[in-house]
Amino acid sequence: MCMIRKIRIAPSLLASKPEKYVDDVKMLEKANVEWFHIDMLDGTFTSTHAFPAEDLARISAVSDFPMDVHMMTNHPIEKLQQYIDAGGDMFTAHVEAVNPRHYIDVVRNRSKLVGLAINPDTPLSAATDYLDEIDRLLIMTVVPGKTGQKFIAGPLEKMKQARALIDKHGYKCELAVDGGVNLETAPLVIEAGVDVVISGAGILYQPDMIKAVDNLRQISEKILNSR
Repeated sequence: MCMIRKIRIAPSLLASKPEKYVDDVKMLEKANVEWFHIDMLDGTFTSTHAFPAEDLARISAVSDFPMDVHMMTNHPIEKLQQYIDAGGDMFTAHVEAVNPRHYIDVVRNRSKLVGLAINPDTPLSAATDYLDEIDRLLIMTVVPGKTGQKFIAGPLEKMKQARALIDKHGYKCELAVDGGVNLETAPLVIEAGVDVVISGAGILYQPDMIKAVDNLRQISEKILNSR
């Protein structure tokens, strides 16, 4: 029997610009998005840089919406406290960069939500031992580092497998997707079982961001109601 799901929308602010972060957040709050996705890149896990803690602090000062900090760094534990102080609520690190067991314990000890992310070519088995302990599993459908990339379809099978495991064991772990999600690809990931749709260019590159969020919600509801 299929479990009842409700899709949550999380705009990725990597698709915004530092001078527009606050304005874009205030606009997207009007769409009642469930999360904001903050891509923290320090040039170690990827070659790119984005979102120093000071930028998150600027957003947190004007918004009480929850912030998921995607720690795209080889040193997430070293960076953790400054992003907690800046207003982060959930901290998602890559299994390719951390010892998941140690990372989960550190984040839990700070009373924050914890997630694990896996790259497109990383097997789901790298995270399955921790599904009963984490709040979110993030499956990447692009190579981390840049916004606006083309969606990679290969990880859809991992989403289906993760959905089956979560449902079978009754885990409270959310299943999220990040990378190239728009009106064309959203049906694929929703059918594959995700709970959280993270979208950068699919929302922030659109002429009407609120309408873009509404369109994603309508697609989600149509698919889930047809099941």
